[in-house]
Amino acid sequence: MDISKFQSNLDFIKSLYFHEEWKDENCRDTILEVLEEANKKIENAFGKSMHRLGKYKPSEEAVEKLVKKFPSTISYEVRCGRLPIQTAADYDDNAVYDCAGSAPKYVPLLAKEGLKYQVGGEEARGGLLLFDPVYEESTLQVLCYNESDETEASRLATLKELRKLGLFVKKDIVEHTLLYNSLCNEKHVIFDYLVEWDSNSLLTSRDEDKPLIFTVCRHTITHLLKAGFKYHPDTGGLLFVEHDNGIRALDFVLKAMGREDFVGTLQNILSPTKDYAILHHVLPKASKHREIFTNKFPWAGSLKDHNGRSLHQVLLAAGPKVMNEYGLLFATLTDEQIQEKDPISTLFPFAAMAVGEHADLEKCFYLLRRHPSVLDKRSRANASVSRRRKKQKVSK
Repeated sequence: MDISKFQSNLDFIKSLYFHEEWKDENCRDTILEVLEEANKKIENAFGKSMHRLGKYKPSEEAVEKLVKKFPSTISYEVRCGRLPIQTAADYDDNAVYDCAGSAPKYVPLLAKEGLKYQVGGEEARGGLLLFDPVYEESTLQVLCYNESDETEASRLATLKELRKLGLFVKKDIVEHTLLYNSLCNEKHVIFDYLVEWDSNSLLTSRDEDKPLIFTVCRHTITHLLKAGFKYHPDTGGLLFVEHDNGIRALDFVLKAMGREDFVGTLQNILSPTKDYAILHHVLPKASKHREIFTNKFPWAGSLKDHNGRSLHQVLLAAGPKVMNEYGLLFATLTDEQIQEKDPISTLFPFAAMAVGEHADLEKCFYLLRRHPSVLDKRSRANASVSRRRKKQKVSK
């Protein structure tokens, strides 16, 4: 029977009973039971079809119409326990159980409608935060993972639309470890988008209760390190992120990758431009690796860091304890360097050696003996500051 004939029969039955031309109530009740059963089967058919959006690709308008007519379809579970939004978010184009294909472009619509009907509960955000029974992750996490170049642009567009709708918020990046998921794709388009939105997530994201850099796959470490240097150059990228047990990323990655591979990776990232002051971070913070870095990145020794400090100023600013580890550098300070103030602390080298719990007065006096004129410079500078303050008081 085609749909038009079925509709004609329904119209006939409705008219017959409406005008009381047929008064058999038992017949009417039987017909209503049949129609109710048919309606349930119709909803189930559409519910199953909602898991095949990737195969038949209906318009989003058609999907929206269907959901409004049969709201239960967005909560229809297939054998594996998935809902339509979870099937649509899948990154695998192959069928899983009764599901067929990835269809990320429908996710925003399904999430928006799911929010209206509280799919998965009030806190599930329309199904985005529901646990996916196949991948054992939330729908949002699955959406950020991608194995197909063909759907990559579509998945990124989906995330942007969800963000626009307010269904995807910045805190989700860290709370749902989305950087880890997005690093699984070698093109890293979604990862780059997430990091641009929240660069601090590189430092705060954790997986298995560890900072991200301690858990990512070996083939993704280059991209992660590159992002770290780009967004957090002031702290040495991600090399000095620490695990709770005190292990630094530099030591962990060096051991995990091996010296040759690790140094080669860093050279591929830093050496092409030769404009990143890597030694200014490694030498004061990880002196045990100084031989590796000074041999492989000698060009960085002549650079200035983000504060405008030269390498010797960075080491002096780190304090006498660090400076004592670099006796040769101290011994080769030029007259010009001894008379040069630190651009941040405004201290002369002799003063930098005289402060802190590890103060080295012997080195402090050595520098003063070489150039006692720095005391005159300091006195004149203090006098100038004093005169400016007096003038300001008078003017007030």
